[in-house]
Amino acid sequence: MSNWKACIPANPKYEGAKNMFWVTNVSVEPHEGATIKVQVHYQNDALANEFITIGGDEYKEWAADDNWIYQKVARKLALGILIGDDEEPIIYAPANTPEDNRSVHNEADIQKIQTLQEQIEEQQKKLQLITNLLGKNGII
Repeated sequence: MSNWKACIPANPKYEGAKNMFWVTNVSVEPHEGATIKVQVHYQNDALANEFITIGGDEYKEWAADDNWIYQKVARKLALGILIGDDEEPIIYAPANTPEDNRSVHNEADIQKIQTLQEQIEEQQKKLQLITNLLGKNGII
């Protein structure tokens, strides 16, 4: 079995495209976090060395399952869905942590952000108008 892990990209350039990675080094500071060095062979044939840092609650998720680290690398580097030697997606059990549904993919949050951005832009326009009026009247 190879040390390389394969992922099917979310949007492969061509059928059968894969991103490959190899965890080459893991430095752990107990109860604090870990730094992971990864060699990546992207679907476009680019090669890169990447570093991932895991700490806090994320580090606590690791627990005793060392295969979890491969899933974390695939997610953090947006390499796609981790697959096994038989080309089937590998799905690990989720950690026992509360679900956090805040996301840039959550439509309700996107709407709130857009509304807030619009309000900020309106306030900026009003502030500019007031500043211009005060400037014309010689107050500032």
